[in-house]
Amino acid sequence: MGITFTIDKGILKLPEDEKILSYRNKSYSDFNDWIGKYDIEVITEYEHSDEIEKGNIIRTDINEGTLVKEIKKITVTVSDGPDYDKIVIVPSMMGWNVDDVVEFVNKNFMNNVTINYENSDSERDVIFKQSKNGELRRHESLILTASYGDFVSSNIEMEDLKGKSFLEASLWLKRNGLNYDLTYEFSDKLDKNIVIDQSIEKGKEISSNDKVMLTLSKGKAIKVPDLTKMTVKEITDWVIKNNLKIEFDEIYDEKIETGKVIKQNIEPNKEISNDETIIVTISKGQIKMQRFTSLFEFKEWANKYNVKYSESYEYSDTVGKGNVISYSYDENEIVDPESVIYVRVSLGKAISIPNFIGKNKTEAQNICNNLGIRCSFVSGNYTNYNINTVYVQSRTVGSKVASGATITLTLSKGIPATYNLVIMQNELSIGNADGTISSLRSILPKRHPGVNFVFQKVKDNTYNSGLISPNSPTKIGSQIKQGNTYTIYVVAN
Repeated sequence: MGITFTIDKGILKLPEDEKILSYRNKSYSDFNDWIGKYDIEVITEYEHSDEIEKGNIIRTDINEGTLVKEIKKITVTVSDGPDYDKIVIVPSMMGWNVDDVVEFVNKNFMNNVTINYENSDSERDVIFKQSKNGELRRHESLILTASYGDFVSSNIEMEDLKGKSFLEASLWLKRNGLNYDLTYEFSDKLDKNIVIDQSIEKGKEISSNDKVMLTLSKGKAIKVPDLTKMTVKEITDWVIKNNLKIEFDEIYDEKIETGKVIKQNIEPNKEISNDETIIVTISKGQIKMQRFTSLFEFKEWANKYNVKYSESYEYSDTVGKGNVISYSYDENEIVDPESVIYVRVSLGKAISIPNFIGKNKTEAQNICNNLGIRCSFVSGNYTNYNINTVYVQSRTVGSKVASGATITLTLSKGIPATYNLVIMQNELSIGNADGTISSLRSILPKRHPGVNFVFQKVKDNTYNSGLISPNSPTKIGSQIKQGNTYTIYVVAN
């Protein structure tokens, strides 16, 4: 049967423009189906909530009653369930009844609590051990031990544990001295860690020798599609529908156009639970080589886009020092993100190192200044060259360096003088070898400058301590020369 309405004389009014309704604590999937009919940009944010069920909407940034046609963008905050990283103040539960503990745990959304049973003098079901108290994050482990009291193991009628949480189910088994094992299955109906099945049915008599197999839910099985064949919007819609989390990673790819999916962290057709995070890598398109005014500008660009590069340095008569001679990619050429851009950098004009040997310090400094290199002078030894004359250079004659390079030049202390060793009688400490050595170390460098002396104590029964030994390699009156080192034996009996 067909029905036709006629708009005439105000009998039938056209429907008013649609307005946004309140979606608080309603399914985001339903909201997404509704908003998908309109050309509205949707920004989805997640926030933990103890009150709003995971996957339901906490709020939107558009007020209820706003005309849909006036909305260009809307931010929707979706519940991510309780924040298990939140800190709870856990009191001392010593002396608490187990049922009171379970009530506290559920009320505070603690998800890593274990309650064991042991024999003790305490009353049955009373906590007598606690692993920790005080500030505790909801996900942190808390182990409590309750007393069996006067419990005696006996046959017992099996309870229906289906639909109970693992904490509640395992607690009932432990309370009655029963052993259990666990298996896990996906479930479209039961949340994670809820009992799906039990190996021993309700009402059956069991004993402590029996073992109960509990099958726990892994949550709804979500089959991951091939995301590389989907658009970003399609992926986002799928993630929202399945109450998953998603992270987008963007990289450049010379083969895949901008906005297309390159890869996914979970392979297609794998079944996962809704607490996993999907990571999707999106192509940012091709990278094209640009024109750069400096090496610094190139490096900033390369680092920004994670482009690998390698620098090499060479002399150039036409390109100034520090400037780029060439790149291995031409301007506007497509850069393979996996390749390396080779950059040739100029060291400036090559400077040939001259022969500095025989030049005095002033002459050498003038040469360095004219060449644009730095001279570093160090004092050397006595040589056949006059004082402050270069007799060693750190870089070989004819070697090539860049402007600003440093060459180390060693200066002569002069042509060595020759002396006769003079030691006065009153400079010796008779009977005290250390006194003689101390006196000579002070006097001889002043008397014979540039000559080095080493003193060695020796025994000699025919001479008093403090005298120069007749066997000394260097004796009074010996010829000594600047720049050399001489050994003097001092008697020490």
